[in-house]
Amino acid sequence: MFCISINYKKADLNFRKNFAFQPDIQREILSVLTDNNNISQCVLLCTCNRTELYFCGDNNSYLIAENTLAKYGKTNTEELIPYIMNFDGDSAISHLFKVAGGIDSMVIGEDEILGQTKNAYYFAKQCGTTSYEINMIFQSAIACAKKIKTQTMLSKTSVSTATLAANEAAKLGKDKTVLVIGATGKIGSTVLKNLVSHKNLNVIATSRHHGSDLNLTENTSNISIIDYDRRYEYMDSADCIISATSSPHYTVTAYDIKKNVKHNKNRLFIDLAVPSDIDKSIANIGGVRLIDIDYFEQLARKNNLEKAESVTSARNIITEEIDVLKKDLIFHDFLPCLENLKSYISDNSAETVLYKLKSSLSAEQFSAVIDVLKNCAGQV
Repeated sequence: MFCISINYKKADLNFRKNFAFQPDIQREILSVLTDNNNISQCVLLCTCNRTELYFCGDNNSYLIAENTLAKYGKTNTEELIPYIMNFDGDSAISHLFKVAGGIDSMVIGEDEILGQTKNAYYFAKQCGTTSYEINMIFQSAIACAKKIKTQTMLSKTSVSTATLAANEAAKLGKDKTVLVIGATGKIGSTVLKNLVSHKNLNVIATSRHHGSDLNLTENTSNISIIDYDRRYEYMDSADCIISATSSPHYTVTAYDIKKNVKHNKNRLFIDLAVPSDIDKSIANIGGVRLIDIDYFEQLARKNNLEKAESVTSARNIITEEIDVLKKDLIFHDFLPCLENLKSYISDNSAETVLYKLKSSLSAEQFSAVIDVLKNCAGQV
């Protein structure tokens, strides 16, 4: 298996936004890749902080995958190469396990990435671009991530981008008003949930369907639902505006703020979308402070240091689970030979089989086989 990763470590938000593909484009990319004889299976993971392509293929498949990503990212392969991280074989498997387990994230232990990994895998499976090998690898990575969450403190102390954004809004003080644009989306709904936990905030959430598309299970006494088209009207009284939609267009523009927002006051704008929801030129308006996804990288560093011990435990779990996975993959590849092995064993004595193993294996390998045989014979 191979992996091409465009992530926050090497690519800034402005570059990553070109690869924040919508589902219809993702489906097209998966189809284009697997229609090529060089690539047999693939999964495309797109989040705010990374776009990653996992695929199986021959020696020519890597260049094909690079060219395809460059094409759909509206760049060329030469411009793309400095921004990508490459993984193959065991390193690709290890990278996936770290991503799913939340230890490769900007915010270590974030909650969203496991669900995003699962959705990317199920989407590819639905598109018919996965087979046994990728199925087993992704299923094992997802199961391992769940194990990390239950057996370490990583998720119990996790601070996601959505939580950090809500905490930033709460810092503004008591009885401040926060407007959330995109509250029905994955990140927006998590932001909303976190904002509700801060009892000192008044929250306004936009909806395109009169609130029927909002999934609110928390106490909603401090939440007001408004129509999306009235967002600028309520922005006038808001102290903080958080936007987290999947829209390809701006949800907030400098032109519309100047036209509709009349009261001069300090306002914090938080843009959690990729591509950006908020026109960056609003930062030139008096009293406006604008922060985006990349801002939270700095906040995440302290969080990551505090989780170092849990990361060590998570890495140990990953090592153990990858070992199990590799043995399962080896055994699956061996299954077609099983009947022949049975025939060989039935036609030869135990001594003959042992001498065959002794002559074919290294001393370390042969010692491991002997230990297993001793255990089977009840001598250990």
